[in-house]
Amino acid sequence: MQYLVTMNLVDPGPLLPPQQLLGMYRTAVLPGHEALISLKSEGIILAGGYPLGERAIAFIVEADSPKALDSLLLEIPFWGITKTKVTPLQDFEDRRDQDQQAAEQMEQSLQQ
Repeated sequence: MQYLVTMNLVDPGPLLPPQQLLGMYRTAVLPGHEALISLKSEGIILAGGYPLGERAIAFIVEADSPKALDSLLLEIPFWGITKTKVTPLQDFEDRRDQDQQAAEQMEQSLQQ
């Protein structure tokens, strides 16, 4: 199943000393970028990127189950400094078939 994942980076605020901010970049942000690049090269992340002008990430991931996706997200180094939203995606064909069936049912009820 495919999922749309958005991750908004939490603002560290002005009170975070530069030394700690640099540490966060070295231990979470930069390794997080590498993790996403690796997942994309493995075909797990199908598409994605960084919305221009935002401190956010958006990508579509292929996962066998919600539990598998959760495990995958926990392994991304900057998971702990983001607010993450996951939206399951329905296939275009499945939705078309569902809407076709609904239209046929409406058509039948109008003919009666």
